[in-house]
Amino acid sequence: MSDYFDRVERQIVTRVEAGVPRASRLQDAFGHLYMAAAVLVVIVVAGVFLVARGAGGGSPAPSANAGASVTFNAAPGASIRDIDRSAAILAARLHGSVPSARVSSTDGRIVVSVANPRAGVRSQIIALAAPGRLAFYDWESDAITPNGKTVASQLQAQDPVALKISQGKGAIEPGGTGAGSVSRREALALASKRPGFVVLRAESAGPGPAGQSHQFYVLRNVPAVSNSAIINPHANPDPNTGTPGVVFGFTPSGRGAFEALTAAVARRGQVVGSLGEALNQHFAIAVDNVLLSVPFIDYKQFPDGITGDNGADVFGSFTTQSAKTLATVLRYGPLPVNLTATG
Repeated sequence: MSDYFDRVERQIVTRVEAGVPRASRLQDAFGHLYMAAAVLVVIVVAGVFLVARGAGGGSPAPSANAGASVTFNAAPGASIRDIDRSAAILAARLHGSVPSARVSSTDGRIVVSVANPRAGVRSQIIALAAPGRLAFYDWESDAITPNGKTVASQLQAQDPVALKISQGKGAIEPGGTGAGSVSRREALALASKRPGFVVLRAESAGPGPAGQSHQFYVLRNVPAVSNSAIINPHANPDPNTGTPGVVFGFTPSGRGAFEALTAAVARRGQVVGSLGEALNQHFAIAVDNVLLSVPFIDYKQFPDGITGDNGADVFGSFTTQSAKTLATVLRYGPLPVNLTATG
């Protein structure tokens, strides 16, 4: 057993509680957009994140008679150091919500033990063991159609598939199942021919009618904003409706990256809007390769994009607990390795 993650956990918890931004405490370690007068970004999330789906996507369903421990296997090829760091981050995530949890790391596995576990604690542990990798993409610029070309490059030519991915289809919003998404097999085949591309699951959660499988999109894996760009994520209800949500700010560099991203999206909206039809352009938010939201930028209202001075509010189909879980996962940063619950 290694004590490396014990030391790192103490450092992470101490510095987070002291309010030190993640960028300094761990260097390597949200829908439409509604704008308030102060230009506060409100991202409405589809609510597909952190529903105890299992870290890494392979965990068994939670049991009503869950034991006092959960065992996680690390992804093949993970180094001992990265496994220990993942254990330390997981222990830090568990520190506030499951204080009796004890995390150990040995032989490429991480074991979480809980004395006198309460109902639902296993699901909570598995949710908190999600990789937690946040990414903001330029939707039209990064998404590609089955012909391998970006959506943005085909809008002026009115390519029907590109238009569907960009603008959605009927009541289906961009990024949803059926708005230009493809099967997993098609997405993997398309991505395999282009190094540096990522497959994202469409934001509609769960199998569709009559056993329809999940659908996917392929994007260039060049996120404009990632975990290191945000600070102080915390659960906070909408002051007007009481809806659970998550609030976070941007680091100075993160603020600049967000402003640059939204400016590029707004400028493209102006260009394609010159065709005589308003085609609002979008950015996309994903966590662990699952699309959460593809908000649009109103280029007429915000021709130069949106300032990130006031951070972002994330609201959607959260429960109070899932909002807290997402905030916790984001607060302590992503895991260096993917974990899969095995027992």
